[in-house]
Amino acid sequence: MTKPVFHICGGCHLDRHLHFVGEAVLGRTNPALQRIGIGGVAANIARHLAVHGSHAHFTGVQPADEISALDKRLRAAGVEPCLIPLEGEVPGYTAIVAADGELVVGAASMGLYDEVTPEMALANIIGDGPLVIDANFPESVLQAICQAQPETRPVFAAATSVAKVGRLAGCLARLDALVLNRSEATILAGDAPVADMARALAARLRPGGVVLVSDGGCQAALAKDDDCVTKSPPPVPLVQANGAGDAMAAALFWGLTATPAAGLAAHLEAALAAGADFAAGRQAEQK
Repeated sequence: MTKPVFHICGGCHLDRHLHFVGEAVLGRTNPALQRIGIGGVAANIARHLAVHGSHAHFTGVQPADEISALDKRLRAAGVEPCLIPLEGEVPGYTAIVAADGELVVGAASMGLYDEVTPEMALANIIGDGPLVIDANFPESVLQAICQAQPETRPVFAAATSVAKVGRLAGCLARLDALVLNRSEATILAGDAPVADMARALAARLRPGGVVLVSDGGCQAALAKDDDCVTKSPPPVPLVQANGAGDAMAAALFWGLTATPAAGLAAHLEAALAAGADFAAGRQAEQK
């Protein structure tokens, strides 16, 4: 099979994860283990798509003096980067993670992404393969990207956070797939069971578009047109919950592209398995 070619556009920065060694004591210095690596929803999805065996082309922004180091990290992960120089504060994310793997608190410094213009993004989105976006860039940029794509090009999106998911509202009618968690889905569809939210959002996508709504270790739903399937993720020992959604999104986007004839149940099972593997600390080798 020919390797699918994806173009991914959005957030890319360094994540710092601090894992408490034992029970946290507030107001005191706590021993922790540190892990630093590529972060940003879009960049994470690009890395996972490369592991699945795709050609992953990535477009993002960075201050000029940070580009070289991040470029090397992306290439080492199997991603072909195009990092646009943009003056501003270096973006970054720090996660404080409890000993049981649950996120205690995350701190995001993403002001640089708000300076991106439609011209910057559009000038560097190439090819005609599936396009993946996240919600890190301004709403006007996301809408311009979607409007500029030919009708034949699949466009997939992943919500970035509760604070930013609303930026995708004006893009829904151009999307072929959307992945988001329950809290993010509530912003766009109102609070309801995950299956109802998935169906409601799928009705707002292009005909045949699919929506995956996950709820952590609880039930997830995948909807397309009037069809919807639900499934709970496999139980795993939790090592890292933060980032599992990006692994799920990449698995779904890969499946929709590489095995489009597979049914909703198969796509949902593959996505949940990828998220569970990531949460359990099991990293697949690049194909």
